[in-house]
Formats: sequence, C-alpha cells, structure tokens
Amino acid sequence: MTSSRVGEADLLRRVAESQALVRIKRSPRNADRIDGIVVGVGSKWALIADTGDAGFFEGWVAIRVKDVVKVKKDSSFRERFAQTQPEWPPTAPANLDLDTTAGLLNGMSAISSLLAIEQERRFHSQMAWIGVVDEVTRRWLWLHEVRPNATWRKRPLGYKLRRITKVFIANRYLTALAAIAGTEPTP
Repeated sequence: MTSSRVGEADLLRRVAESQALVRIKRSPRNADRIDGIVVGVGSKWALIADTGDAGFFEGWVAIRVKDVVKVKKDSSFRERFAQTQPEWPPTAPANLDLDTTAGLLNGMSAISSLLAIEQERRFHSQMAWIGVVDEVTRRWLWLHEVRPNATWRKRPLGYKLRRITKVFIANRYLTALAAIAGTEPTP
C-alpha cells in the first residue's frame, strides 16, 4: 500500500474500514513513524488510535493527510493483541473535526487535559510542545505550556497552524505529566 498509486485520503479511508493495524511513514524524512489503527480521515487530518510496541493503546494521534508517504499492514502479533484489549475496536471520538486544523485542536483539547503538537518540517529532531489550548485564531495556536519538569510557563506561546504536522493526546506520558502538573495556573 503506497500513496503514489492511490490518493493519501482514499488509502487511509480504505485502511480505516479494515480496522487493520498499520505502520504509516510520513514526510518529511525526519518525521516519526506512526503505528496504529486509522479511525478517521478528513480532508486535512487523519486520526489514529496509536499503539505501543506490543499493541497496547497509547492515545490518539492526528497527522496531516498530505504527509502520508506509505501505509503498510503490520504483520506482527500486535494487531491480535490489540484485539484483546478493552479499547477494541477503537473508534474516533464524536464530533472531532478532521477538516480544519483549528477544529482539530479545539476538539482534541476538549477530550484530554493536555495536548501535544509537533512541527516536523521546521525542526530536524523530535520536539513536542505540550500544554493547554489557550486560544486558536485563524492562523495561530496559543498554547499554555507545561515544561518536562511539570511546571507551567507564565504566558501562552504562539504556533502557526500551518506548521503543525502532528497532534497527540491521552498517551501515558501526557497522562502522567498532567497528574503531576495539575491544572494550569490562572494568569
């Protein structure tokens, strides 16, 4: 399965219908691989129920449809194990907008206490910015960030919507960080 023969969105929709565990390769070259089950595809974003190394569910990951380079069915035991988990079969959260970046960010922030974003085209290493959505405008995300030591920054920082390539929520790291950081401080 590669996107060169079939449009990325069509390929992802077929994979979503099959509920198969897949490995997704994305551009740019430094973008990390996504392993999981595609549960939703919009005009801009695809939502994946992320699976860890052994097939445990690890939250939700949204990736830009246009960045998908290759989709390959996972042939390991992980899919069979995922089917034994209480989250099986994974389904997309209700009313999540996969057609706009602003809608995706607002929807995902309503689901989880912390949200993480990546800008893989801009940076050559895996960097995630984690926090609470303060505001989403037509072109910017204002994120009130929590640091890796579970302390909050004083003010929200801005990120251009068009540069965001990946959004994720509800994995074990974010859950643990939220538990220690507590609620964001009031300005």
